[in-house]
Amino acid sequence: MFEELSAINARPSVYAEVTTPELWTDPHISGRMLAAHLDPHVDLASYRAEYREQVVAWLIDRFDIRAGRSVADFGCGPGLYTTRLARTGASVTGLDLSSRSLDHATSLASAEGLSVRYLRQDYLTYRDDARYDLIILVMRDYCALPPNGREALLRTVREHLAAGGFLVLDVDSVSAFAHVREQATYAPSLMDGFWSDQPYFGFHNTYRYEREQVSLDKFEIFEAERKRTFFNWVRYFTPEGLAGELRGAGLTDVDVLGDLTGSPYDSEAPRFAAVATTASGAR
Repeated sequence: MFEELSAINARPSVYAEVTTPELWTDPHISGRMLAAHLDPHVDLASYRAEYREQVVAWLIDRFDIRAGRSVADFGCGPGLYTTRLARTGASVTGLDLSSRSLDHATSLASAEGLSVRYLRQDYLTYRDDARYDLIILVMRDYCALPPNGREALLRTVREHLAAGGFLVLDVDSVSAFAHVREQATYAPSLMDGFWSDQPYFGFHNTYRYEREQVSLDKFEIFEAERKRTFFNWVRYFTPEGLAGELRGAGLTDVDVLGDLTGSPYDSEAPRFAAVATTASGAR
């Protein structure tokens, strides 16, 4: 038992394993994630409803979203942004791994008579002939990716932005990393049954990786017939670090903001946003 518990609490090497897609493809977990998306009062899978409305209003105003514009939401979830952006008459595409979330998004669009193109695609490998005036990546998805995943994402973005098109994203800041504390917890049905509809025991470890400015929440889930491990990585950024990655991918004119409503940058805030463009796209 001591050896087993030691193995559960052993610190993995940074980015030893990435399991993010399983959160969106597992039938039970994806259902819990969808419920979190749709709860208007919490910042979990999506931001709170009031903030979302402010984000959409800012996007429409800042990037002149209207008929004739083309917009993509990478990681669109249940269509909370795509539906609102499509109301402007813009051509809107949503990409997501979760068929459950996409089914909800499609039903929303259908109920309002909106034409939104939804694709069950991994945005790291997505390719087609579409070119977008605006690509959005909301809820700090960028931070959950390992370095090669971030590079792959930015290649996708660069290949699908129209000339003068914009990428808008938000990230966790180094100020948030300062508040991460290493810990270990255990509970039957950890997180109120989030990980399975069957009885299970859950172990949750949080680790800090100082040099990389990365944290890991590792969940070991033990059921009667199987054991699963989930790795939730978060990379914390400075404006200079994020801008360097964006410019390295061929994006330019990086504008750092406080959040996705266009507020001023605050070095003490737990997150910030950025706008980057292709050539001749400054606005």
